[in-house]
Amino acid sequence: MKLSLLISLLLSSFLLQSCSGSSFHLRKDESLPLKNQHIQVDNLSNETNFVNIFETTLEESGGRLLEKASTKIKFNNFREEKRVIAYTSKRKAREYLLSLKFDYTIISAETASEKHRVDLDRVFIYDANFALGKAEEEAQIKESLYAEAARLILLRLQYSKNK
Repeated sequence: MKLSLLISLLLSSFLLQSCSGSSFHLRKDESLPLKNQHIQVDNLSNETNFVNIFETTLEESGGRLLEKASTKIKFNNFREEKRVIAYTSKRKAREYLLSLKFDYTIISAETASEKHRVDLDRVFIYDANFALGKAEEEAQIKESLYAEAARLILLRLQYSKNK
């Protein structure tokens, strides 16, 4: 029993050691779908930080946001909402639901126009005793909603390019 355990441990350590020296390689020499991809954004207000976060996420994926590009993402019905979902025993707001909703259409010469929807939300617990910290936390939650929405759009864009 102990001998078989010792042999299996030695064998697995040998296999792990041989794997650690090698690196991962793709079989084909293909570029990532968004590498050098230029994207234009329409109908998106600069009032929110979403444009900046989307641009950063796109650049991290190898693409660029331009005024005129072959691929266009058209946004519609961009809405941010904050509503009370729970109260304290003294009828003060305790929990809020922060949501981000919008429709977008990917317009490209290579693919047909595709309309999609993003509908994200997060719960935010409010405590009046820590108003400044909670305001900062609310801003961070909004930023995470923007980042998640940007990530979902880029995933959809990569998917449509691979069709």
